[in-house]
Amino acid sequence: MACLAPIHKPDALRTRICNSWGWLCSSKPLRMRQMNTSIDELAKAVLSARRKGLFKSKPIFEVYAQTSPDELRHLEGRIGTSLPLSLRNWLLKVGYGDINEELSFREEWFSPIEVEEGWFSPVEEGQLKGGAIFAQDDLGNFYAFNSSGQIYFLSRSEPFCAVMSNDFLGFVQELVCRDYKLGTWIESLDTQKNK
Repeated sequence: MACLAPIHKPDALRTRICNSWGWLCSSKPLRMRQMNTSIDELAKAVLSARRKGLFKSKPIFEVYAQTSPDELRHLEGRIGTSLPLSLRNWLLKVGYGDINEELSFREEWFSPIEVEEGWFSPVEEGQLKGGAIFAQDDLGNFYAFNSSGQIYFLSRSEPFCAVMSNDFLGFVQELVCRDYKLGTWIESLDTQKNK
C-alpha cells in the first residue's frame, strides 16, 4: 500500500520516499520502519511539493530565511545543546520556513525546555533531558528533540507529550508520507500525560 490518500496526485519522488520506507497505512511503530531516504531527497520532495490554492498552486514549504553553519553554532550555544545532525543538515539545506502553513521552523522557536510552573518538569527531567524545542505549529504546540535525537510533540493546551519519531529524518519522512497533514498525525499520537 502507498501513502495515505493525498489531496494532490503524488509525484514520483514522494511515492518513492514513502515506498522505500516500507510505509503502510497501519499503525506500524516508527522504530520498526526502514529508512533509506536522505535529507537531500526529502528536501527535494518538500521543496518541489505544491498544494492547490484558490486561484493557483502554492509551495508546501514557504522559505522564511536561510541559515549558515556559523549561525547554527551560535544557535546551539544559545539553547545549550547540539542540534541533531539531520535537523542541522535540514536547516542548512532548506533554511527556516513553514511546511503547509501548519509547522513553523524559525530561529526564535529554538529554546531549551524550561519548567513553567511544573508544566513540563517530569519531561525535562526524564525523556527530554538535555533537549530543546525546535518548531511550533499553527495551534501553538511545540516540537522538541531529546539528547538522543528523538522527536517529541509537546501540547500547549495540556501537560502531555508524545514521541513522534526516532530522529528528525524520520519525522520529515513521516510528514511527507502523511501528505503534510500534521493535525491528523497529532490526533493519532499516543500521548503521555504529565502528572
